[in-house]
Amino acid sequence: MSKSEKQPVFQAAGANIVGLRKSYGSNEVLKGIDLEVKPGQVVCLIGPSGSGKSTLLRCVNLLEKPNGGTIHVGGFEATDPEVDLDRMRQKVGMVFQQFNLFPHLTVLENCTVAQIKVLKRSQSEAKKVAQENLERVGLGDFGTRYPDQLSGGQQQRVAIARALSMDPTLMLFDEPTSALDPETVGEVLAIMKRLAKAGMTMLVVTHEMAFAKEVADRVVFMDGGVVVEEGPAAEVIGNPQQPRTQDFLRRVLDPTHVDI
Repeated sequence: MSKSEKQPVFQAAGANIVGLRKSYGSNEVLKGIDLEVKPGQVVCLIGPSGSGKSTLLRCVNLLEKPNGGTIHVGGFEATDPEVDLDRMRQKVGMVFQQFNLFPHLTVLENCTVAQIKVLKRSQSEAKKVAQENLERVGLGDFGTRYPDQLSGGQQQRVAIARALSMDPTLMLFDEPTSALDPETVGEVLAIMKRLAKAGMTMLVVTHEMAFAKEVADRVVFMDGGVVVEEGPAAEVIGNPQQPRTQDFLRRVLDPTHVDI
């Protein structure tokens, strides 16, 4: 998607990651990652399971504490011990594999509770913002329903609306379609495409190669805790240069392929 096609709607901020390291005991999961996401860009992280993609994403908003390196996001240095974590996280929305909705709250309540508690918005203002974002994801009439009354795709769209209701300047998506039935994957990807077109900065862990090729400004292939290859989506997915990237994409794009 070219920049000229994007009609900025959102306030956008980037992220800059330098020398990021993360270990669990003796297992070094991230081995000095350098990554930049410019304001308004969509960057997709691809790679095999265990390559460190989700860990990287969780380090950006400090759900995981890095062991080394620096992260600048939304005007904050996330890795500064003095950072105001609550203020920083207000600017970084996150959508997980599992939807993480509160089952005892309605759809509208799921989208207002953090606004009221964290942003200190009035209930009426929070409801107005929530309703606008539910309409943005095509669920404007679902406010009184509970999560267990929704399909997986609908629940994930509510999770996106909830994140948007906090007015983030950067959105993190961790395999947002991996828990969905095949028939509902498309509706979530369509919402993400619209967000990208509207200028939302997005860092996306995904196995949806067609989505990455169409929407991403850049694709980053990770394996073994390092960045193996990165560049424009059409180049990395359509003409990868590194053997590890080539092997991964061959297996993903043709699951029946077996090397003899």
